[in-house]
Amino acid sequence: AVVSTQSTGGTNVSGLFVSAYLLHSRICWTSEQAIKQFRQKRENGIISLPCQTRYLKYIESSVIAGERPEDIQLLLSSITLSNSPAFNEDGSCKPYFVIFQNGEEVFEKESTESYKTEEPISFPVSVHISGDIKLQFFSVSDILGTQEMFTVHFHTFYISSSHVRFSREMIDGAHINTFKQFTESFSVSVELK
Repeated sequence: AVVSTQSTGGTNVSGLFVSAYLLHSRICWTSEQAIKQFRQKRENGIISLPCQTRYLKYIESSVIAGERPEDIQLLLSSITLSNSPAFNEDGSCKPYFVIFQNGEEVFEKESTESYKTEEPISFPVSVHISGDIKLQFFSVSDILGTQEMFTVHFHTFYISSSHVRFSREMIDGAHINTFKQFTESFSVSVELK
């Protein structure tokens, strides 16, 4: 059988799809093997986003356990940034975030203040979530407009703790840190019930 894939970017989505297929069909048994095989067969083959690696790990664990993920419902009670990213002209950020569940917006919140601190910033949320979750954060500025800061993706089926911490390297948009807008210790934590 021949399977052909194409994505707009050419590698990220195709790489995720092909690597997931390699795991699901048991051609490869670990996400690392699947990524390596994809890279060997595809010139410039990359899987560069932390969420892609996380979801390949999810697929790997489901294949090994022989189980299909379910949409486990959890209560997301708060989101905490370990410190403030530097996105606005004065090195601060004024957070605005949206929570998506299975591709649909379920919650949004805009901060009324700007933050420039090394201290944690916590946002109470209290929203029920299940399935694929995307936390998308922006910074709002009168001068620079709205800029995307970072995104965190996870699936509720694979959450086994009431406190989940995503380090900077595990966060899309913060993992590269080209403009040093995030401290090395930056992280996002979610509290779940």
